[in-house]
Amino acid sequence: MTAVETLQPAIIYLGAGLAAALASRAVRLSPIVGYLVAGLVIGPSGFGLVQNNETSHFLADLGVVFLLFDIGLHFSLREIRTRRDDMIGLAPLQIILCGGAFALIGVAFGFPWPVAALVGVSLALSSTAVVARILSDRNQPGCPMGRSATAVLVAQDIVAIFLLTFAASLGGDPDMLGVEALIVLGKAVVALVLAILAGRFVVRPLFQSLAATNNRETFTVVALFIVLAASAATARADLSLTLGAFLAGMAVSDTPYRHVVQNEVKPFSGLLLGLFFMSVGMGVNLPAMAAIWPAVLLTALVIVIVKTVVVFAAARLNGWAIPGATQLGFLLSQGSEFTLVVVGIASISGAMPGNWAGVITAAVAVTLVAAPIWTSLGLHIAKLLAERSKTIAADAADAAEEEPVLVFGITPEARLAADALRDHHIPYVAVEADPERFVSAASDGYTIVFGDAKDAQLMETIGAARARAIVLGGSGFAGPQVAAAGAKLPPRFVAVATGAERVRQAGMGLRSHLAHAEPRGVELVTDLLTELGVDQKAVAAWIAGELERRGLLDKRDENEVEIEAA
Repeated sequence: MTAVETLQPAIIYLGAGLAAALASRAVRLSPIVGYLVAGLVIGPSGFGLVQNNETSHFLADLGVVFLLFDIGLHFSLREIRTRRDDMIGLAPLQIILCGGAFALIGVAFGFPWPVAALVGVSLALSSTAVVARILSDRNQPGCPMGRSATAVLVAQDIVAIFLLTFAASLGGDPDMLGVEALIVLGKAVVALVLAILAGRFVVRPLFQSLAATNNRETFTVVALFIVLAASAATARADLSLTLGAFLAGMAVSDTPYRHVVQNEVKPFSGLLLGLFFMSVGMGVNLPAMAAIWPAVLLTALVIVIVKTVVVFAAARLNGWAIPGATQLGFLLSQGSEFTLVVVGIASISGAMPGNWAGVITAAVAVTLVAAPIWTSLGLHIAKLLAERSKTIAADAADAAEEEPVLVFGITPEARLAADALRDHHIPYVAVEADPERFVSAASDGYTIVFGDAKDAQLMETIGAARARAIVLGGSGFAGPQVAAAGAKLPPRFVAVATGAERVRQAGMGLRSHLAHAEPRGVELVTDLLTELGVDQKAVAAWIAGELERRGLLDKRDENEVEIEAA
């Protein structure tokens, strides 16, 4: 074989991947869909330009490995503590209900129960890449709905790690499956403990030593070494490659060098993951799909409807108002890239009756394509529901029974304050008299009621006399008139746009803050949390997380400073 013949498949892969990425961006679709289509075009069912072989399968497996490494880099115990209500309540309930429903459907269609359980749970997961893109396009990552969706996705990613680990052990004796699962779980727990210890006592000192060289390329080499070595170690222990990759990412995430490692590894991750999705597309039998396309569309419809309904129900059971639960259900209704990974495992696809492996793969791809449209429909329905329910919500009534923080006028600055209060588990109630702002905030999941601060009956209902603090969304908003009844006003906070307005508001007894930094209102939030007794380190950590979440933190510059300091 000549050098040109050896290079030809690689050139075709790269060219198809580039075309897929550019075309997907042009039509505003997930790149995953583009890669699947590219695989169909260049594969045996298309023009037959390349064939699936051992090398392409190995590179595709590496793509999944780097995907899990990236997920591990974003995983932290602090995130679990901050979002514990969603990650310990909402996410497990959604996964159990969705996974159980899909598993029962699988058994009804003749799937062996272990395969039905694995595929069912994989279908309960949502696409991190697609949801993150939708939230970013709609500027919703910071609202309660966006934060809860992100927390659920993180929990789903963790479940996916163990799902792939169990899937790798499925080819054994069916009678010993339970015992093998317990053994795998024990090994995974041991690996998790070792990863935590390695992150603290090996990885952190190693990167500190590398920082002294001020050589960025060494971070790339060491990061690649860590992820590949950890993957090989877990595979040697009869666990999956992906578990080792996730644990390696988790070990690095506990260091100040997480962002610089993420930046250096990202090109490898994107390239190899694109190859994985192309290999999945190459494995689809297009002539067979053409004969059963009604089954593909029907399966896709069942997936999105079941997940929409179940996520809505899980959100309601966790105390969500109807508008926010509706939007969350539509947002998380699509399939996941992990379903493609699970269905792509030979022992799983081979155990499915008929052509169900191809049907499920194609159906998941359809849900990814339809996700933006379906989510827009959910947002529209959520706003209609919010418009019709301008009453005291149950969560607002619960907060009123305690000592809430009152937020008047749900402006961007006030939204930031509400986000901070919710993340620190401090009860609050927002009051909004503008219909448009109320509908938008209610559908995004904020604890909000429709009304005016001058309404004495409303103020009594939401517990204004017991308020710990008052946040005004801007200088044009007024707080409750409780001083006339002889009550002492709590601390009042307001964000203003000019120095003159700041002086005027301060003269009225308000703690006014000039909103000049991004995100707008961060100065007010810092003062508010400090007044409410939140530790300064916790406040600083929350602000740093908020900057990163909104893309306002220059990760590369931040870590260069950290490297020099080390």
